[in-house]
Amino acid sequence: MPAPKLAPLVLRPYRPSDFETLYAIDQECFPKRIAYGRLELKIYLHSSGSRCIVAEMGGAIPGFVLTELSAELAHIITLDVLERYRLKSIGSRLLEAAERDAIMKGAACVYLETATTNKAAIALWKKHGYREMGTLKNYYGGGLDAFEMQKLLPQPTEGT
Repeated sequence: MPAPKLAPLVLRPYRPSDFETLYAIDQECFPKRIAYGRLELKIYLHSSGSRCIVAEMGGAIPGFVLTELSAELAHIITLDVLERYRLKSIGSRLLEAAERDAIMKGAACVYLETATTNKAAIALWKKHGYREMGTLKNYYGGGLDAFEMQKLLPQPTEGT
């Protein structure tokens, strides 16, 4: 018997009605000291340079990416995909969409922080061309460090 087909993945902009779902996803994806608090997530979502892309499949939201753009820099605040939806390229598609958006807004570089213990995330970032630029000691508190990673973005050529 063939496996059931998954609903197609749709990437769309954040809507305020998504907030509680995105908050719950972030709480499920990260340990308490790394997950964003309700107020902190709201502040990021409503900041002037905020860009949030939501993945949707058959009415369910398996993940999202939240980026902050300023001048020529893009900062990935968080990329969250629920565990049961991982290894289906959802994280890669969200990341690629966020990078395209950043390029279109004039960003030349994108950076992020990720826990030095999060091997799956580090592998995803490296797969997409991100490089470790340094270690942020005790970034998450409790002795948990983060790698600062970055990627130079290709720039649109004239006429495109």
